[in-house]
Amino acid sequence: MSTPICCGRSADMTDAGQRVPLIAGGAGWADRQRVYVDLDRRVRTPLPTSRRVSVLSLAGGTGASSVAAAVAALAAARRARPVLAVDAHGSTHGLAEKLGWESAERMTAPDAVRERARTFSEATNGLPHRGSLHFLGLGRESAAVWPADVAEWREAVAPIGRFFPLVVTDWGRRRELTAVAEIARASHSVCVVAAADRRGLEEAASLVPAMRVEPGAPDVTLVLVDVSDAGGSATRVRLGPLDAPVLRVPFDARLASGIGAGGRTRRAWLAIAAAVIAGRASDASQEVAS
Repeated sequence: MSTPICCGRSADMTDAGQRVPLIAGGAGWADRQRVYVDLDRRVRTPLPTSRRVSVLSLAGGTGASSVAAAVAALAAARRARPVLAVDAHGSTHGLAEKLGWESAERMTAPDAVRERARTFSEATNGLPHRGSLHFLGLGRESAAVWPADVAEWREAVAPIGRFFPLVVTDWGRRRELTAVAEIARASHSVCVVAAADRRGLEEAASLVPAMRVEPGAPDVTLVLVDVSDAGGSATRVRLGPLDAPVLRVPFDARLASGIGAGGRTRRAWLAIAAAVIAGRASDASQEVAS
């Protein structure tokens, strides 16, 4: 998934003022339309405090950055409220690229004004933005991939995070359980992205206990992405009862060819955004994403 996922008036994301389009035709289309409307309502849900959403994966190439970009762009477009997208993976082909930012904007320089921000204007000083979506890139210019740890993330985000109702962080590939636990403690919602096969689901599910060990544990959502075009077999992966909802993103030849996301992919992203923003995925959300 390498096609930029832009916010605002793009082919993939609707304006905040637009309604979910009617899906006419076919059996049960009215029921599906109600599902889409409910998902849209969940994405637009007002947040009482700043909500920190983290996206990570156990293996590279599973689409974690695409999922993070889609959630951030959808939220910024539909909620018409400021959203902060944070790249803690520090990859040249990570969140900035997926959001369509120039490579020169991949890393955000430290800023004394942001460090002592008292207003939204000060909090966004020096941050590239498009509409209500703002971007903060961590890492090192000298490296193709330079993941930030939680301490570095907190140092950059803590002074400004309260000015954004939603902060979406792409952590990229994280395999160490201690690092995953630290990310969980710093988050309200964690989205674990894996390949849509049995091994991917097993590995993703194995992280859930590590994120549930302390009081105030975050909401956890597992997202399986059909990156290898496994088709129906990918949608039938099961692992018995899990302590987290499982959502699915189908293989998308349009993205693979650089054209842009198809309808099924956009619906899956909407279900994921609804799950991580509203705090819990419903059965209807899982139906749309499967």
